[in-house]
Amino acid sequence: MKIRREVKKYIRDYKFNSLFVKNLILLLALIIVPLSGAVILAYYSYNNMQKNEIEAYNKAIVEDTISGLERVLKEARTQLIYIGFNSNVELYMYDTEEIRELNYKVKSISELIRLPVISKDYIDNIYIHSLKSDKVITLNGISDYKTFKDKAVFEAFTSQPAEDKKGVLLTTSRSTGFDRMLMSVFQDVKYGPLIAGTVVMNLNLEELVHEINLSQEANVYISDGNKIILSNVLEQIGKPVDELEVSDKIRRNSTVINGQNCITARTLEGAELEVISQFDLHTYQNKLSTIRSFILTFLFVMIVITGILATLISIRIFSPIDTILSSIREYRSALIGEEDMLKGKNELTYILNTIHRTVSKKRDVEEELSERVRLLKKAQSVALQSQINPHFLNNTLDTINWMAIGLLGGKNQISEMTTALSKMLRMSLGNTDIIIPMRTEIEHCRCYLEIQSKRYEGKFEVLWNIPDELYECKTIRIILQPIIENAIYHGIKHLSNRGEILVNGKIVNDIVELYVEDNGLGMKGEEVEQLNRNMQCDIIKESAHIGITNVNQRLKLYFGEEFGILIDSREGIGTKVKIRFPVIKS
Repeated sequence: MKIRREVKKYIRDYKFNSLFVKNLILLLALIIVPLSGAVILAYYSYNNMQKNEIEAYNKAIVEDTISGLERVLKEARTQLIYIGFNSNVELYMYDTEEIRELNYKVKSISELIRLPVISKDYIDNIYIHSLKSDKVITLNGISDYKTFKDKAVFEAFTSQPAEDKKGVLLTTSRSTGFDRMLMSVFQDVKYGPLIAGTVVMNLNLEELVHEINLSQEANVYISDGNKIILSNVLEQIGKPVDELEVSDKIRRNSTVINGQNCITARTLEGAELEVISQFDLHTYQNKLSTIRSFILTFLFVMIVITGILATLISIRIFSPIDTILSSIREYRSALIGEEDMLKGKNELTYILNTIHRTVSKKRDVEEELSERVRLLKKAQSVALQSQINPHFLNNTLDTINWMAIGLLGGKNQISEMTTALSKMLRMSLGNTDIIIPMRTEIEHCRCYLEIQSKRYEGKFEVLWNIPDELYECKTIRIILQPIIENAIYHGIKHLSNRGEILVNGKIVNDIVELYVEDNGLGMKGEEVEQLNRNMQCDIIKESAHIGITNVNQRLKLYFGEEFGILIDSREGIGTKVKIRFPVIKS
């Protein structure tokens, strides 16, 4: 608190020239700038990677559709050519009197076209039209073209301009008594340069969707350039391509990501058909939005944490300078007289000016430097245990205890917690020795646990396994309570199930070893390694709270560097803290 007050004073006096502010800004810049850059780069890299994956996936859907469609059309044309060059069909096309009179020849042609119809589920029927006889052969026999129910199928083909004739069309069949759309594949039957007739294979659209195996993860459309002749969205079949919601975004033989859609279009060579795949990016956008929110939250949290850490580090760095300034202020009359203390651009300038003034007053330079060294060493020391005067609090707690008993008509949880806390304070007040028996330390810890058990009723259980020989061993005060407190607050508090803390001990080669184990959250390996490394450090680090590091430092200060604390923890399993100090019984 003192350092914070001094820091505020120096910031007020020196503004941005203060060493504290400069250190803080430098630390923040060194951490936040690379962190922000890395986070932004990761976000845009992920975004581009997702776009590339979506484009590749949509292209794969189109390629698969084209592959299936090419296979079906190739099989259809092969079958139609085969039918066209059949000898019976050839005789039928020439319309000889003999063939017209021999019904079994017509029957053989019907059988010829029946085979592909029954072998392929997606083939609805096949018609053969002879221009010379103006008759049509179907599965059911021969009919006059003028009275043929599906004459519109042939008319859709013959009505096209000769120079722009398409061999694959969306047609309407009325053979079943109602209109239904089919994809029709036409093949002119030529003998030499002359066209003798036309063979058409009508494909069932629903079966064709399954045969081509159109993807259900995107809207796939097959267009003849004007209207949609096949799609996995059946209600779109027959509609003009211009009526699609994404029609203005379609570019031939390209992939476009625009708004909420990824559109890929590719022309089918030799068939004058175009395959269009519309992939909805809604799921991708939601995922990207989630990632963006996570990144922003992560960045904000990291900036806050970085700001706190940078402030603490800056205060830590500034602490020796503050000690020097405090000493200068204490001896300013002897050093620089009663003049203004704040002459200089920053704290360092002020310190240098002070030294210069001291030298100018013919003070011993060697003594001055020795004093600076002493002050710097003094700045490295830390306060490890704060003391409070418990008299007033103890009396007050006794008053609260009797008031709780009086108001609630007897002992209750409030009076029990108050009694436990009062007992802890009395023990602190009554034991002024530096070291105490383990029995007293354990009793002090049990009072603490009595309070916590009321607060976290049923949340945890503490098991004691301390041999009798340990109870009379001497130790420094308050070594178990901070360890158990850490186990409760950092290990067990956030568990959904009941926690367990085991406290046991033994004597090994005249060394007391105490163990505090919990089944809490545990810590990551690198965190445990760093904590153990810090506790093995020779430098005593300042801490604002009594905790594991505080206990470790006090053990080392009193008993020696070879004693102290060792931590073993597994994330998701629990933590085990080992406390070592020598056996002292007298």
